[in-house]
Amino acid sequence: GASMNLARDGLLKAVVGEVPFVDVLNTMCDTTLPLTPPEWPEWGNPIESKEAYDYIQSYSPYDQITSRRYPHVLATGGLADPRVTYWEPAKWVAAIRKHRTDGGMTPRGGGPRLRLYADGLR
Repeated sequence: GASMNLARDGLLKAVVGEVPFVDVLNTMCDTTLPLTPPEWPEWGNPIESKEAYDYIQSYSPYDQITSRRYPHVLATGGLADPRVTYWEPAKWVAAIRKHRTDGGMTPRGGGPRLRLYADGLR
């Protein structure tokens, strides 16, 4: 996700996100997720630190979506994956669909696609 947002326009033709961790800021602010608080020493605690909040927001793929052209995207998610909640890739795909400017990624026209797995560990 971050690589796609940072790539110059037209460089990438397609992106595959296999259970992508793309909603970093919201995840790191959600204390109900069991893996979030143990990650704060490494990532920073965006709830208590404005510096950590601003830094995470600066690269969080979901938070960096803007109106522009995007490559074709295949994003996968797992309904039972304990590491990345299934709604992260779903939100990411929905936001890309909403903000893309070239009209090339409609549900019938080729993307982006979201595939969810029931076992969550693909």
